[in-house]
Amino acid sequence: MTTGQLKRGFTLIELLVVIAIIAILIGLLLPAVQKVREAANRMRCQNNMKQLGLALHSFQTQMGVFPPGATSGTPNAAEKGMLRKAGIDDAQSGTNHSWVPFVLSNLEQDNLSKIYNLGKSWSDPLNQTAVETPLAMMICPSVPGGAGRTNARSSRKLPSTDYSANYGYGTDLINNGFVDNQPNSGRSGVLDVNICYGPLEIRDGLSNTILLSEDAGRPFIYRGRVRTTTVATDGGWADNANSYITHGSGADGNGAGPCHTNCYNGNEVYSFHADGANHVFGDGSVRFVRASLNVRIFVRLITRAGGEIASPD
Repeated sequence: MTTGQLKRGFTLIELLVVIAIIAILIGLLLPAVQKVREAANRMRCQNNMKQLGLALHSFQTQMGVFPPGATSGTPNAAEKGMLRKAGIDDAQSGTNHSWVPFVLSNLEQDNLSKIYNLGKSWSDPLNQTAVETPLAMMICPSVPGGAGRTNARSSRKLPSTDYSANYGYGTDLINNGFVDNQPNSGRSGVLDVNICYGPLEIRDGLSNTILLSEDAGRPFIYRGRVRTTTVATDGGWADNANSYITHGSGADGNGAGPCHTNCYNGNEVYSFHADGANHVFGDGSVRFVRASLNVRIFVRLITRAGGEIASPD
């Protein structure tokens, strides 16, 4: 370097310009990265539900009927007869379980199936080890908190599930004029409580009838897209209280309204995917149903024998 020659570096203004350009590029790339991540999570969620659908169909192939959406309370004589078709004896039918314990072996959870006692309710101390075992396939990866979410119902530390049996819709939707009455079906879906149906009893068509839906985020309660301070007591994968019917709500998750998806996760369809939620249909397929679908059409997808023509698309 000759005498008097200065070594030139970045000026402060140039450095600030470079930083600003980098910040703009990051701002442009971040949404794309988030979209790619959510697309991958949504596919993993669909794969989880596909495995659940295959397990339900494997059970149906073995027994001739789908399992009940739950067993609860004391079934009547007709219900006991239906449950026997699914291999559920009278002693077991008087206990409380979700649909999941009945298909554990179909989910390649033989070891868990062996320690789960169907002759005792899920909340019985004999089932504590089983019900406190996390099942990765019951968790949607898009949900905040992931697999670490538990609730404390019946003093049990219960790993949550984001997938539940959706087996009907409430009269409040009819009374408020949001949907039409469907007297032929009795508003009943497939995975009903204390009831087991075979494929021939799903007269609306397997490909047009919902079995399972996302009900994600529990034990935390969300209204609209806002997490509230309320914590639910249900949500454990073996809990019979997980089965539900669609009631609808306002867009903010409060009161009566025609919103059937992503407005309230207290036993309603709710996902952390934009614009809709995943569902398992009677043919074992997993399809994304948009929240914008008219509620009059949506409830037709729930019923098994309403005689309607409806498509999730």
